[in-house]
Amino acid sequence: MASPTTTDMSPLLMIDSASARDRDDAFSVIPLAGGRGWAVEVHIAGVADVVGLGSVADEQAFLRAETRYLRSRTIAMLGDTAERAATLTTEAVRTSLRVTGTLTTDGRLVDTAVGRGHIPTGRCVAVDHAEVPNILTDPAHPLHAQLAAADAAARALLTARRDGGALAFYDLTQGWASSEDGAIVAIAAELRTVAYVIVQEMMIATNEAVALWCVERGLPILFRNHRPNPVAGSTDELMHEIAAAAGDPDLFAKLRGRLLSTLRAATYDPTVHGHYGLRLSAYTHVTSPLRRVADLINQRVIFAHLDHSPAPYTPDQLAALGGDLNRRTRAAREAKKNHFKHADQRIVAEQATTDLTTLDSRTFHKVLKSAATAPLRAELAAELVRRVDADLLTAPDVAVLIDAADPTWLPIQLRILDTLADTHPEMGPSVASVWRQTHPDQPPTDLEIRRNGADHNPLFAARATHLGIRGPWATETAKKPAEQAALWAAMRAQLTGTDHPDTEPDWPTTAPSTQPTTPPPASEEPGSAISAEPHCAPAPAALNLDGAKMSKALSNPTAWLMSLAQNNDQPPPEWEFRTDGPAHAPRFTATVHLAGHTATAEATAKTAAATALVEALFGRQ
Repeated sequence: MASPTTTDMSPLLMIDSASARDRDDAFSVIPLAGGRGWAVEVHIAGVADVVGLGSVADEQAFLRAETRYLRSRTIAMLGDTAERAATLTTEAVRTSLRVTGTLTTDGRLVDTAVGRGHIPTGRCVAVDHAEVPNILTDPAHPLHAQLAAADAAARALLTARRDGGALAFYDLTQGWASSEDGAIVAIAAELRTVAYVIVQEMMIATNEAVALWCVERGLPILFRNHRPNPVAGSTDELMHEIAAAAGDPDLFAKLRGRLLSTLRAATYDPTVHGHYGLRLSAYTHVTSPLRRVADLINQRVIFAHLDHSPAPYTPDQLAALGGDLNRRTRAAREAKKNHFKHADQRIVAEQATTDLTTLDSRTFHKVLKSAATAPLRAELAAELVRRVDADLLTAPDVAVLIDAADPTWLPIQLRILDTLADTHPEMGPSVASVWRQTHPDQPPTDLEIRRNGADHNPLFAARATHLGIRGPWATETAKKPAEQAALWAAMRAQLTGTDHPDTEPDWPTTAPSTQPTTPPPASEEPGSAISAEPHCAPAPAALNLDGAKMSKALSNPTAWLMSLAQNNDQPPPEWEFRTDGPAHAPRFTATVHLAGHTATAEATAKTAAATALVEALFGRQ
């Protein structure tokens, strides 16, 4: 790395909203000669120097755990007085936790040094998120060069994270981003510029660098660990689903709910277990000591080590603090649920007697959950059929549905499982995961896998066991579709009480069609098509639409096209996707091919392309 003083005279950028009073971080990014990367210098507010261990502000921080941002006001974790004394500012000298290093062009922060910092008056420069795009396009602006370097460095970090398998998603146009544990969270309207990406990527890199620095020295801090959920699906699959759903609000909302149900929350622990969502071997929280008490705890430990002072916490105390933060996070979620529980029950009872077609997905789920303990009412059965045909049911809905024990539910249960297994095979693992989370006392749905055939043309068979009932073997040309089909089949078998004891699958004598039934993996490079080869369309085949109604087809165009292909002895529809534009504001194009007929929809997702093809087919009648 260059000398630690390389960036000492450069301005430190404090990028935040103009109204922010709790500025935790400031950084400088300077290009190295010869295009070898960037010299990075990050300063984190030295809150531990202001808030003494056991002080009133310290006790307040432990009681609140984090700053709360409400619509009408902000409740500062430290209180206003301590926050003003510790926040970074353009007008006063501040101490800091200083992290320096060299960021390579392939997105690796190397030669990291962690130490105490001193920020003189006037070195920090406040920059509002809204200002950054204009500065980046104005070469004459005094901050242009440094912000351009920070933007390039952030893009290198983001590319490296994606190449490493992290679930890293930003959509500044719609206002969505992936959190560290893979959930899709909203971005406040005033933050939806490229500045948001720059700050996020710089702080993730800083947290990782400090975690690794502590690991190398055997320094015990509160690490941020995130463990995988085996049924959540691979990162590549999730990124593809997010990209495909980005233009469809209803589909995107369902995907967000599924991710919240299947991806586990990260925890604070005094030992390192790695961070699955970020795909990092070690991670921690140090960049927000004004807003999170875990960051303040870690800063105290690091400062004591740097000062050769006694550790502020014993190993047992550190473990207890992490456990307490994890427990309080869970308790806060439960308290929030309980706060609305009785009101929800009253509202659900009222809504159950109204027109069910007017209910939003959340309210309908509550009505369904309440009704599943009693015999099925005719109006609810009709609404379930309508919603599954309109592609409106979610994985939590299905998890509740398969629990309904009264025999009157069985026909609708089988109808919905059969429909979703055909139209949304990828939802099977999510349903199993949601069901498992609501039944922790029950054994998980078990999967068995077999493989057969030549290496160049393999066959996979999967069988799932749900509540002790073994489903039939499902055979596919790829492992993932076999697992998905097996999960749906096992849930169906359990509902009918039909056990399938065959120890081995009945392998077909001829290999199943290799025609793809799901989109190929998404490309992560802007402007590149997901499909590796151009699609060669045959001459359009005549399709029998006798008796078909356009309104019915448009209610679920994707499923209708699949059924149309089957009814006309044609291969399933093929899909191609293209992603264009910058990583923070992607544009999507979907194209569907069926029996020589083709339709494309721009700036939207799979459903829109299917709708365009349906309209074209009926228009040719």
